[in-house]
Amino acid sequence: MNSTSRLSSTDPAPMSDAHLFGTGAVARLEARLREFYGMKHALTVANATLGLLAIGQSLGISGGEFVTTPYTYGATLAGWLWLGNRPVFADIDPHTLALDPEAARRAITPRTKALLAVDLFGVPVDIAALRRLADEYGIWYIADAAQSLGAYRDGRPASSMADALVVSFTAGKTIFAGEGGAILTNHDALYEKLLWYTQHPERQRRELGINLVNEFALNGRIHPFAAQGANAGFDRALALLLARQETCFRIIAKLNGTNLVEPIRFGEQAIKPAFFRLSAAWKGKQQERALARELGDVRLAPSPVRLLYRQAAFVAQYGRGASVCPQAERQAKKRFCLLHQALSEKVQSFSNGTGQ
Repeated sequence: MNSTSRLSSTDPAPMSDAHLFGTGAVARLEARLREFYGMKHALTVANATLGLLAIGQSLGISGGEFVTTPYTYGATLAGWLWLGNRPVFADIDPHTLALDPEAARRAITPRTKALLAVDLFGVPVDIAALRRLADEYGIWYIADAAQSLGAYRDGRPASSMADALVVSFTAGKTIFAGEGGAILTNHDALYEKLLWYTQHPERQRRELGINLVNEFALNGRIHPFAAQGANAGFDRALALLLARQETCFRIIAKLNGTNLVEPIRFGEQAIKPAFFRLSAAWKGKQQERALARELGDVRLAPSPVRLLYRQAAFVAQYGRGASVCPQAERQAKKRFCLLHQALSEKVQSFSNGTGQ
């Protein structure tokens, strides 16, 4: 009997097969992700941070430069910094908080090996513009889509035009499986190298048909129980996301009517975020009480993002450099996150898997 067909939570042998061979729940989750993104390959991994490291290693992105955003969480860069690369920070689009394609163009040099974009707060980057830019300069376009599973731009899944993207299944993400992530790509050679660097030799042998296997690979594979949990909650999570998106767009309509925040024009730009966070920027001075009167049960929180090139841990290891990104600086001062009662209830349901 094929191990894919005999997976059971009470039978340790099939679960072991899933873990080592990439069959069973692991294979089913990867198939769902391939179908959702319309991409050729999906490879589940232990987490999105390791996924980005594996992509950099597999593409030989080391000892060079990559263009990225300063307005993200440090884990986006962590793996590529470990590979000895130097980030060159380009400014952001103030509306989406994503890497601005024209700013990225100005940052590209002969040493640039890749663009590393981020769908921050689940808001998709301009994937078509970044794809054109990467093709023009002959560099890789890689996406940290950890927060954007279920988001769309111009009718396409977020970051699906990248050479490779990573998603996450950790707390607060669209699909919560305790921990885990996945890499998606259309490149056969990249997929084979990712198998070589992150998966067990049994899976390497099964998929690549080779006798020479890599016992020195990272133990980068997803835990099969996490894969099983992600499968069990996959459809429900996407249904809950639709409800979350509807709630956020209703709140945005109210926000835009207050004249207190900068207009949010996702609808006009064919952007449908996953809303990992719902954020806005003050139009003028901060008026929290006035906004609360307009929206009702609302609580504001500072943006959790700190500009990377201003963080002491980054400066101590890599230097301050000359990077100053005016739009990112402005958003760091004016941007806040909005927790509305209805949205907070959706957030809780996503976190505990019991959303109504």
